[in-house]
Amino acid sequence: MPLSRDAVVSPGAPPRARRRGRPPLRESLDGKSTRDRLLDAAAELFARKGYDATSVDAIAERAGLTVGALYRHFSGKGELLLDVMRHALTALPIAHHMRGDRGRAELLPEMVALYIAPSARQLRQITVELHRVASRDRRVGRMLREFSERMARDTRTRIETGRAQGMIVADHDADLAARLLMVLIAGLTHLDTLYPQLAGDAAWRDLVQKTVRWLLGIETPPGRRS
Repeated sequence: MPLSRDAVVSPGAPPRARRRGRPPLRESLDGKSTRDRLLDAAAELFARKGYDATSVDAIAERAGLTVGALYRHFSGKGELLLDVMRHALTALPIAHHMRGDRGRAELLPEMVALYIAPSARQLRQITVELHRVASRDRRVGRMLREFSERMARDTRTRIETGRAQGMIVADHDADLAARLLMVLIAGLTHLDTLYPQLAGDAAWRDLVQKTVRWLLGIETPPGRRS
């Protein structure tokens, strides 16, 4: 479920940052490409200091590279933030299972639960930053909405497939349920601000997964007839 790769051009980017296409990636001594080193540095700084307080100079310095190297791979901070988010999502343990099987609705509760795992703290912080930036940057906002739409379409397909297979017991609108799930995920990314003590709590994780199963219709809520 990758984000759109449309360019988000930083107003202060040098002319070469606006060129289409990217040069071949070079491997560093630690085995990571220049692009991956920049993504790692940006993820760390965005999560720790925030988007506004992080400069392209700081990202390049943290990665051990020049600002010129950064602009050869990214048009600016906006594109970096989006690519950091994409990279973090594809690194989730459930991601390769979901890419390989688009019809399994039962994978969704596990995917959502990963957002509240202690190891996903950086992902939550970056997601909060992304939503904040998207509220004032039209291009970032557009790309975030495109990404959310793709996630919602994938979820809707899973719900419809599950219903056809008899796994989904509810008859609610699959599109609305999919969009509600996107809103639920967005809310869970604020866990560290509201209830940091719940990250890693087993009972909380079970409740989140059960709520997703109820929402999608994989399971009927107590006290309600099938």
